[in-house]
Amino acid sequence: MDFETTQKSVQSSTQVNFTERIVIETRALDFYYSPENKALKNINIKIPEKKVTAFIGPSGCGKSTLLRCFNRMNDLIPGSYLTGEVSIEGKNIYENGIRLERLRKKVGMVFQKSNPFPMSVWENVAFGPKVNGINNNEELNAIVEDALKQADLWKEIQDRLDQSSLDLSGGQQQRICIARALANKPDIILMDEPASALDPISTGKIEETINELKSSYTIVIVTHNMQQAARISDYTAFMMLGELIEFSETKRMFTNPREKLTEDYITGRFG
Repeated sequence: MDFETTQKSVQSSTQVNFTERIVIETRALDFYYSPENKALKNINIKIPEKKVTAFIGPSGCGKSTLLRCFNRMNDLIPGSYLTGEVSIEGKNIYENGIRLERLRKKVGMVFQKSNPFPMSVWENVAFGPKVNGINNNEELNAIVEDALKQADLWKEIQDRLDQSSLDLSGGQQQRICIARALANKPDIILMDEPASALDPISTGKIEETINELKSSYTIVIVTHNMQQAARISDYTAFMMLGELIEFSETKRMFTNPREKLTEDYITGRFG
């Protein structure tokens, strides 16, 4: 199937009838890094509450760009702009007057490379709540403990909260970053290849953490690892050249994809 001839079928391959509440929705979303560089083309997707949705596709297909649209991280790129809508719980987050600090508290993010602050474990996790005005140490201690437990890290480092986060292993540092996002009590967690730089054991722990978190949070993850997407996600979106080619329940996509492009990617014919 030639890519240029897929447009009609793509429309039907990206529609999912959800029983869950929709918390993220894009409508006719186009994103430009510059007027000559269009990275996303007519993205229409609905992401359900308290599920894991994975974005897969070859490098440069727009996965991370789309993810960063959900908390306006792309605003930091000079000259970039978008058209269309991105709604969080029914509110277009690109309308005038949106307070970015509130948006990013509600929509937390974990990046590909762990980026703990050069300070103690406790200070890393307490950083967001302190910025948001919580100064009571007893309350902060409870927030730190709860976030570290959710990130499946409390038992490992509860006696080392004063230790520098930079002294921890790579996998522990990434879970510190997850805990730091959780400490702000978000509703949505975005993860941009959170395990790509980790060893298999650390990757397994991150995946276990994601599986535990989805009962309380809506999670959207970008991954190059299709096996990872198959293991941890409820829904999967396949992207190519800035377009959403197919979106469906993960099990269905990996066993019976509707689009030949999806099948070719999943079976390793390209990508």
